[in-house]
Amino acid sequence: MEMTPLDIRNKTFRKGIRGYQCEEVGKFLENVSQEFELAYTENFELREKTKGLETEIGHYRQIENTLQQTLVLAQQTAEEVKETAREEAALILRKAEHEKLTKVSEAQKKWEEIQEEIQELARKRDLLRTQLKSFLLAHLDLETLQEKNEGIA
Repeated sequence: MEMTPLDIRNKTFRKGIRGYQCEEVGKFLENVSQEFELAYTENFELREKTKGLETEIGHYRQIENTLQQTLVLAQQTAEEVKETAREEAALILRKAEHEKLTKVSEAQKKWEEIQEEIQELARKRDLLRTQLKSFLLAHLDLETLQEKNEGIA
C-alpha cells in the first residue's frame, strides 16, 4: 500500500509515560508531510510525463518501423526496376543481333544473286561476242566469195 501525505498528517501515536513530546512529533510530521507531498507530487508528475514520453516513443518507433519497411520496399523496387531494365536491355540486344544477322544474311543473299547475274551477263556477253564474231566471219567469207564470183563472171 502506498503512503500519501495525508496518511502522514493523520498518523497518531499513543501516548506513553515517557513518550515523545507531542508538539515536536507534530512539527516533525508536518515537515515530513510537506516534503513527502512535494516528492509525491513530483513522482506523480514524472510518472505522467513518463507515460506521455513512452507513448511518444511508441509513436516514433512505429514511424521508424514504417520508414524501415518503406526503405526496404524502395530497395526491393529499385532492384526490380534494375532487373527489368537489364532484361529489357538483353532483349533489345538479342533483337538487334537477330536483326543484324537477318540483314547480313539478306545482304549476303543479294550479293550472291548479283554475282550470279554478273556471271550470267558475262556468259551472255561471251556468247554474243562469239555469235557476232561468227556472223562477221561468215559475212567476210560471203563478201570474199561474192568478190571471187564477180571476178569470175
